[in-house]
Amino acid sequence: MKNYLYTIVFLIIFTSGLNAQCKRGEQLRITNDVEIKIVDCREATRLIYNEGWYPYSIEYEQEDRCPQLSSSAAEYYRSSNWELSAQSYSDLMELRCDQWNSDWVNADDVYLYWSIALQNLGKFEESEKVLTKGLQELPENTSLMTRLAYAYKKQDKIDEMIIEYERLMDTGSRDIDSLRDLAKAYGKQGRTDEQISVLKKVLNIDPNNASVQSELARVYEDSGEDPLEIFKARFEDNPDNASYAVEYAEKLMSNGETDEAIDVLENTLSYNRDNSMVYMSLGKAYNENSDFDDAVDILEDLFELDRNNFRVALLISVNSIEMDDFESAFEWGQKSMKISRNNAESLAHMGNLYYKAMQSCRGDNFSRSDKIVASLAYEYFVKAENKGNSKYFKQKNWLEENEVLFSYADWFMTDKDVQASGKVSPSGRCYEWVSESLSKQSDW
Repeated sequence: MKNYLYTIVFLIIFTSGLNAQCKRGEQLRITNDVEIKIVDCREATRLIYNEGWYPYSIEYEQEDRCPQLSSSAAEYYRSSNWELSAQSYSDLMELRCDQWNSDWVNADDVYLYWSIALQNLGKFEESEKVLTKGLQELPENTSLMTRLAYAYKKQDKIDEMIIEYERLMDTGSRDIDSLRDLAKAYGKQGRTDEQISVLKKVLNIDPNNASVQSELARVYEDSGEDPLEIFKARFEDNPDNASYAVEYAEKLMSNGETDEAIDVLENTLSYNRDNSMVYMSLGKAYNENSDFDDAVDILEDLFELDRNNFRVALLISVNSIEMDDFESAFEWGQKSMKISRNNAESLAHMGNLYYKAMQSCRGDNFSRSDKIVASLAYEYFVKAENKGNSKYFKQKNWLEENEVLFSYADWFMTDKDVQASGKVSPSGRCYEWVSESLSKQSDW
């Protein structure tokens, strides 16, 4: 009798509790420890009385599952298991574990790591949705803004990306990568003034950022403005940096300020005695300033550092030609061919050397020696063309059109001893340095 009374009391209390949380037409969250259902009140009552289900509020589930989900999400993220990590973070927010215990589950972190996991899976559209939702709840979170801009970037949503980066700038962000992305986006849209403004902001944050300085200089150039001051400032901040010095000197030369370029490079050379780039640039500056003797000297110093560089030998020959020092030019031209194994550039240069010498030595009437040297030039031009270098095609055409090449008629007029040798050489003081001979052609 006593047990029967206890049972009656329990049913009354339980029924009262159920009626208090579930009214007709409403739905109730219930579980049987295997699954969770949300069903209408009548069905919930049936399952509770007949099949062992019981009410299971969101608060109960949060207490049961949030600690486990939080731990799993963190572990999956650390081990780069992005699929399970993303799913765990999704479950955390679906259950609103951040509202259960914000010290245990931080919404800022969950939205950020959830979005990163999705982005590592290449699911940028899903990441965008997560970040958009996160920013609705956390509108001042700059990390979420940065990630959302990146998600837009990966989807080629440039307008949306720019808007997000602009929001980020409004917060006073000093994130250089984000600012550079914004500058690049402005550039793609032709918004040069805004691009320059952002790049200047980056340099305010990091004044010695060489990459951004170069980028800003390029933008100035593309817009038709003079970037020289940018290169100057970078060089003066780093006077021993060879790359900055060479780039600044190149800009000075482009502006016609060759003397200033020479001063910069000579000063830099005192810090960089083994830097081939400085020697090469200084040799170029001397050449542009018509200081050919100085150019030869500095390039010979460079050749001592880099004896396998055919182009250094070739440039020494080029500067020697400018001084009509054809003997030295020939010597260095031969070295260039030997080092390069007769590549097209060296062959073309030898053709031009002979051409320049012929034009320098000839009189109003072409002598036999002039024609021999002209033909040697022509042969080198043809060899270079056969290897793909037509740099001196105008000179080659001039030789053809002006009938200055050594011909059968010229060969016929040579001595018998010359004809017997099968080759002919130039003579005269102007061509004393020529050690090559012109071979008899098959149709002579």
